[in-house]
Amino acid sequence: MDIVSRLLTRSNLEWASLFVGFAIIWMVSGFFVQEPSPPALIEKKDPVVRVIDQKAENFSKEIVVKGFTKADKKVLVKSETSGKIINLPIAQGTFVKKGEVICSLFVAERQANFDKALLDFNSAKKLFEEELYSSKQLQNAKSNYERAKLELDYANIKAPFDGVVDKIDLDVGDFLNRGSTCATLLDLDPMMITGDISENELLDLTKESSVRVITNDGQEFQGQITFISASADEMMHTFDIEISIPNPSGRIKDGQTAKVIVSATPEPAHIIPLSILRLDPEGNLGVRLVNKDNLVEFYTVEIIQDTEEGVWVTGLPFNSRIITVGQDYVNNNEKVDIAIDYRLNKDEIIN
Repeated sequence: MDIVSRLLTRSNLEWASLFVGFAIIWMVSGFFVQEPSPPALIEKKDPVVRVIDQKAENFSKEIVVKGFTKADKKVLVKSETSGKIINLPIAQGTFVKKGEVICSLFVAERQANFDKALLDFNSAKKLFEEELYSSKQLQNAKSNYERAKLELDYANIKAPFDGVVDKIDLDVGDFLNRGSTCATLLDLDPMMITGDISENELLDLTKESSVRVITNDGQEFQGQITFISASADEMMHTFDIEISIPNPSGRIKDGQTAKVIVSATPEPAHIIPLSILRLDPEGNLGVRLVNKDNLVEFYTVEIIQDTEEGVWVTGLPFNSRIITVGQDYVNNNEKVDIAIDYRLNKDEIIN
C-alpha cells in the first residue's frame, strides 16, 4: 500500500495528536527567541560654534593724506632802486644768512652823493651848535643824508632772512629797475606740508595728533599739525591742513610730493577676521556673538581700519565672545555650545 493510501486511512485521533505536537513545539521555541528592543531615544544636543574671547583695545586709525612740501617762506627779493648789476656774490642753491648781499649795483654816483650829504650834515650840526643854522636847516641836511645813505644801502640787495637762494635770473651787467626781482629766497626750515582732508576725517584728528611724513624719495619724518582750515573748499568740500617738519639740513626740497599719515584720536575697538563679517536681514554689517547665557546675538559694527592683521571695528561690547566658525548655522537667540578657537591669537594673522 502506497503512502497516500496510508494517510487516507489514518484516524481522526492520530491527526489531532500530530497537530497538538506541532503546537507544543512552536510554543516552546518562542521562549528561546529574543525580541528586538525598541530604539533608544536620541538626545538633542546644542550646536557647537568656535569663538574667541576678546577685550576692546584703544586703536588709532591712520588717516592718509597726499600732500606737497612747501617752503615756510618763499620771497621774491626785489630791488629798492635802479642800477646796473656789478656783482652776484651768491650762487643759486646757496644758503645765506640774514643781511648777506645777494646782488650789488653800481654805486659810484651814490657814493659821491652819500659823501657830500654826510659832509653837509656834519657842517649843519656844527653851524646849528653855533646858532648859525636854524633847526629847519639842520633837519633838511639830516634828511638829505639819510636819503643818500638809503640809496647807497639799496645798491646792495640783502637777504631778509636765513634761507636758500633758489633762483637768480640775472647776470652781471644787466640793468635792474626799481621793483624788479633780484632773486628768489626760500626758508626751508621748518618745511611745510599742505594737503586736504574730508569732513569725516576732520572729526578724527586734532593739532595734537601724531603725524608721520614720507616724501617721494623714501625719507620719513615726524611732523606736527600747525593749521586746520575752519572752512571747506566750495567745490571739493575738503578742509586744508598744514604740517610742520624740522628741516635744518635742507634734506626736504620745496615742491616734493609726500604721504602724510595722521594717527586719529584713539577709540575702543576690536580686531576680527574679515571673513566673519555678515549682513543682517536689513543689510547691516556685523558679527555674531555668544552672550553669557550661551545665546547667539548679532551686533552691528563699523569698520574703522582694514590692516594686514585683521579688521578693526567698533560697536561690540568691551568684553566679547565672538563666533569665528559656525555663525552661518545658528540663529539669533539660539542656545549653543562653544569651543575656543585657539588659532586666532595675537601672534597670528587672522584675515
